[in-house]
Amino acid sequence: MADEEKNELNVDLYFEGGTIIACTRYTAAYFGVTAATLSNWMKAGCPRVKHGYYDIKAVTEWNAQKEGERLAEVAKTDPAKMTPSQLKTHFEAQLKQEQLESTRLKNQIASGEYIPKADVVNDLTNFFAIFKASSLGLGHELAQMVASYVDTDGARRADKLITERIQDALSQMSIEGIYSPDVEQ
Repeated sequence: MADEEKNELNVDLYFEGGTIIACTRYTAAYFGVTAATLSNWMKAGCPRVKHGYYDIKAVTEWNAQKEGERLAEVAKTDPAKMTPSQLKTHFEAQLKQEQLESTRLKNQIASGEYIPKADVVNDLTNFFAIFKASSLGLGHELAQMVASYVDTDGARRADKLITERIQDALSQMSIEGIYSPDVEQ
C-alpha cells in the first residue's frame, strides 16, 4: 500500500469520486495563474484536497463565488452596473443622506451656528461704512489739532495729506486685506 500512496503522490492529475484532482502546476495552468497566486487563494479560503493537490471543480466554484462577491461589491457603488431596483435603492439612500445633511444645517442655523449670507453682508457693509466715516473723522480732528501750530495753508495741506493717507489705507485694506504704508511720500 505504501507503493500505491507513493505513486499517487507522483501523479499530476487523477480522478477521485467523479472530480478531477490536479497538482499545483496543472491547477495554476488551468486557471492561468502562478503557483504563488494559487497559494494566496488557498490562504484566502480556496479549497484544497491535500498539500499540492486541488479539486478543479471546487476551485472553480470558489473562484466563481469570489468573482460574484467582487462584482456585487462593484455593483453596490457603480450605478452603471446596477439593476433598476438597485438603482432605486441607491438613489433613495443618497436622497436620505442629503435630507439628513439638510436637516443638520437647518438645526445649526436655528441654533445660531450659521448666519444667513444677506445678514452678514448687510452687517459688514454697515460696519465698514461706520469705520470709514470714523477714520476720516479722526483724520479731520488730527488736522485741526495740527492747525493751531501751523498757518492756514499748512493746516489745509495737513488735512488733505491725512485724508489721502486714510483713504489710501482703506482702499488697500479693501483690496489686499492689509495696509502697507508708502514711505516715499
